[in-house]
Amino acid sequence: MTKTSYKEARNKKATREFVFSHYNQPKIVGLAGPDINEYVQWCKSNGFEVDEIWEKDPRVMMKQLTDIKHDSIAKYRFGDISNTMPDRKDAVYDLDYCGCVKTLYESVIKFKQNIVMTFSIRGVGAEKTIKSFFSVRKEKIVARINKTKPVKHISIKTDKGKYIVVPYFDTTPMLTIARIS
Repeated sequence: MTKTSYKEARNKKATREFVFSHYNQPKIVGLAGPDINEYVQWCKSNGFEVDEIWEKDPRVMMKQLTDIKHDSIAKYRFGDISNTMPDRKDAVYDLDYCGCVKTLYESVIKFKQNIVMTFSIRGVGAEKTIKSFFSVRKEKIVARINKTKPVKHISIKTDKGKYIVVPYFDTTPMLTIARIS
């Protein structure tokens, strides 16, 4: 079932609030999801300028363009977000995918910093997704600490950076991996 909004997705919202509090970039390049107005409002209320929104599904794009109430999006792009410039210092990349690491291999490799990637873990689980993610990026985990506050998460240090990993469940099991340094 495709969600039409994340307004009632309590765990997703808590994860988003926690993860994005680690960034001080002024802009977001991202995937707005099913409710573009909710997404833009959330970005604005958390101090982010929505610089680029990407959508590759023509049906979703048409709905977003019909529904949009905000004129504060600098650029709306039709296509795969992996076509954006992947290494901007002034932006956080909000890559809220509907797929798994295996199907998003190129994006996992392409985006290096200021990334928040959310994957479906249905059928594979969190541990296999974490292992696949760092294997694809050719990063070795050197430290891992499980934490419970402010949300249940894992703090991971690799040989190339620091990450926050948050497994959560609203209507389906998901995993957010954010590179914070």
